Amino acid sequence: MSKEVLHINRLLLEEAAVYATKRGVDLSSVVENFLSGWISDDSVEDKISRFHISEEVKSVTRHAGNPAVSIDPEEEKDRYFSEKYGL
Repeated sequence: MSKEVLHINRLLLEEAAVYATKRGVDLSSVVENFLSGWISDDSVEDKISRFHISEEVKSVTRHAGNPAVSIDPEEEKDRYFSEKYGL
């Protein structure tokens, strides 16, 4: 079996290794699990549902892809500053 070459940004790889070590997981296993899920026959929705999304990202993207939600930029700005600075 030949070995494939995978090129990953050095800084990203170093940060990922530190992150994995702090959480007590093997980085190779994380990558293998990701790739296994990525090539599976599951639907895109099933694949997405298996990945952890931080609350910070969820808060930024909470209206993304939902055309029924009307976003008022001024209201969003006011909400952001209110939450961040207590205004």
